[in-house]
Amino acid sequence: MKSPADPKPILVAFVTILLLAVPGPLRAADPAGTWKSEFQTQAGQMKYTYQLKTDGDKVTGQAIRNRDGEIATNIITEGKIKDDDISFVEQAKFQDQDIRIQYTGKITGDEMKLTRKVGDFGTSDIVAKREKEAPAAVPIAGKWQSEFDTQIGRQKYLYEFKLDGNNLTGTAAHELNDEKAAADIKGKVTGSDISFNEPFKYQDQVIDITYSGKITGDEIKFTRKVGDFATEDLIAHRVKEPAAK
Repeated sequence: MKSPADPKPILVAFVTILLLAVPGPLRAADPAGTWKSEFQTQAGQMKYTYQLKTDGDKVTGQAIRNRDGEIATNIITEGKIKDDDISFVEQAKFQDQDIRIQYTGKITGDEMKLTRKVGDFGTSDIVAKREKEAPAAVPIAGKWQSEFDTQIGRQKYLYEFKLDGNNLTGTAAHELNDEKAAADIKGKVTGSDISFNEPFKYQDQVIDITYSGKITGDEIKFTRKVGDFATEDLIAHRVKEPAAK
């Protein structure tokens, strides 16, 4: 007669399966970053920028309030984040009176739904949305050259770009029929996308030329819109500086 099978291995396997099926602890939502909200209150239309920082489950930062062009920056205290639940206090001042503004709510992705309690004056529901950071600009500082045909003749260009964050400045120097001129430019670089304006002077008339394009290595493919007169596609190439000896 066979002895009954040992139940211990079966029990161990069953417990292991149960443990694997149990989800681990929920990861808390991350409120760190910049959030913006606009809403109506008894004191008028409010535009808010919340700049939040986290340290473990603690939330700190500042709340920047814009009411009819009057801007105030208030400290955020008593902040907590647990799973996707968030709470914090804005220490505000209104007409020389200290006011405690209590926020409680929930974060879902890039949206924060909050209940805002202003002292004993009123409670309102607001929504704040996370500001996404612009991608870092592709390195573009330096000189770029291009040569292309236009309705007024063949043009040679030398663009010299300077970059401060995502802000683009510099000059656009052009040569047309042996006549040379240059103009200051201003624009933006977001990731690999570039755009700027060139005030072009032609026969005592200033024409606004807009450029938009994409940077790929040492090449920029542009669409160049000359006022209401023409739109052209062109390519600019980076001017390589000679290696230092």
